[in-house]
Amino acid sequence: MSPHWVDALSETLGDRIKRIIVTETKTVRELLAELDLSNDHVVLLDGKRIDLDTEIHENDSVVVLPLIEGG
Repeated sequence: MSPHWVDALSETLGDRIKRIIVTETKTVRELLAELDLSNDHVVLLDGKRIDLDTEIHENDSVVVLPLIEGG
């Protein structure tokens, strides 16, 4: 079951939000490359922003969000 804030983001951002279940240990940078995404995405682990060199492990629940541009 996803946290309430993930559901709220999904409703707001639609298919621009990706919720990923990791099946093997890798860095955030490796995950983004595997998903063919640029490194300028926000990645959350347990609701906390993590950097590109953070290792994520099997069964971690990771949320990948696009950067929001303002103007």
